[in-house]
Amino acid sequence: MKAKIRIESITSTLVSALILLNMSLAGCSKDDTSETTITGDLTTVPRTAASKGSYPIVGTSQTGIWDGTGNIFTPVLGEAFFGQDAQFAHTTPVYTKSSDGLTVKDEVTGLTWQKSYDSGTYYWAASQNVADNLNTQKYGGFSDWRLPTIKELYSLWNASAGWPWIDTKYFDIKYTDEQDLSHAIFWSSDKYTGVMGNVSGETPGAELTFGVNFGTGHIKSYSISVGPKHQVRCVRGNLAYGVNLFQNNNDGTISDLATSLMWPKADNGSGMDWEHALAYAQTQNKANFLGHNDWRLPNTKELQSLVDYTRSPGATNPANVGPAINAMFSCTAILNDGGKADYPYYWTSTSAISNPTGTYNNAWYVAFGRAENGSGEDLHGAGAVRFDKKIVGTGEGEERVLNYVRLVRNIQ
Repeated sequence: MKAKIRIESITSTLVSALILLNMSLAGCSKDDTSETTITGDLTTVPRTAASKGSYPIVGTSQTGIWDGTGNIFTPVLGEAFFGQDAQFAHTTPVYTKSSDGLTVKDEVTGLTWQKSYDSGTYYWAASQNVADNLNTQKYGGFSDWRLPTIKELYSLWNASAGWPWIDTKYFDIKYTDEQDLSHAIFWSSDKYTGVMGNVSGETPGAELTFGVNFGTGHIKSYSISVGPKHQVRCVRGNLAYGVNLFQNNNDGTISDLATSLMWPKADNGSGMDWEHALAYAQTQNKANFLGHNDWRLPNTKELQSLVDYTRSPGATNPANVGPAINAMFSCTAILNDGGKADYPYYWTSTSAISNPTGTYNNAWYVAFGRAENGSGEDLHGAGAVRFDKKIVGTGEGEERVLNYVRLVRNIQ
C-alpha cells in the first residue's frame, strides 16, 4: 500500500483569597526563594535562567531492539535498523524515596515529585487547587509545590516496559483495567498557544493545555474546560529544568548547553519511513556531516527537549506563529493533509507498543507542526508526541509513516 505523508487534534476564577492567605501563612519551604504571581489561569512560578548542564535529559530506559515488524534482534553498524535508542548510552534515572513515603526525588533532574496523587480528576484551572492544598499542608515538608511544565512532566516518561510509561517502582499509577489505564492523563502547566481546529465532535476554537498520558505514552493537548477531566501530580525544585540554552556555532550546528546536545540547524528536507531514518544517520556519519561522524536519531526525550511550546503554526498571538522550535532552527515548510501551510513530524529512535500485549512495530515521533486529524485541522497541538508504524505496509492505521529527520549528537 502507498502511505500518505500526513502531518498530525477555561476560563476560570482566580484562586480564592482564602487559599492565597493560607499559602502566605504557610510560608516558603526551606529552599524556595522565588516569588509567584497569579494570572487568569494558574499561579505562575518564574523560571530560573538556564546554565550549562541545568537540563539533563534522563534516558528512556528502553533496552529492547526491534526490526520493522517488532521482532527482537541486534543489528550492527552498517545493517538495517542499526542506531536505535537502546544502542547508545544514556543517563540512567536515579530516584530516592523520602522516609515518609510521600515524595520521590529525581537525583538527575533535581526535581521532587509526589509519589502518589489523589483520586480526583480536574479541569485545568481547578488543578491549581491541588497544588495550593499541598502547600497549605506543607506536604512532605514543603510549600512550593506546583503543576509541572510539560518538559518536567515528560522527564518521568519511562519506556522500559510501557503501559504504563512510568517507573512503577517509584511512582503510583492507579487503574483497574487497560481501558482505565489508557486515560491516565496528567496535566502540565503549559497551555497550548493555538486552539482546537474544526474537528468533528470537538469544540472549534477551544483552549487546550498539554498533558502526558502515562497509560498510552502520548503527549497531547487537551481541552481545558470541556470533556474529560484529568489528573494532577505536582512537582517542586530546579526551576531551570526544561529551559534551553542555545548557542549558534556558525557552522550549521546549534548546541544546547543546558542539555549538552548538538543539533543540525536544518532538517533532512524530506519524509521517509523509520528504517530509512535510521539509515540516514549512518549515511551522514560516513560523509562526516557538518564535521562530525557520531550523529544519531534522537530518542523520544531528547527530541522533545527541543520543542518550543510557546510557538505553533496556528498561535493566536502572531508573534508566536511558526514551527514549535526556537527560531534559530529551520524547519522544512510543507502542506499538510488539508492543504494548509504546516511543518513536519520527526522520527525518534525509540520504539513504541500500541497496547500492553502488542509488538514493537511502531516508533515515536514528535510534531513540530500541527498534530492534525487527517484533514489539516489541529487536533492535539504542535509539540505532541505520538507513534506510527515503522515501515510502509506493515499494518492497519498507517498515517504518519513518512516523517522527517533531525539528527543529534552529544557535545564532547
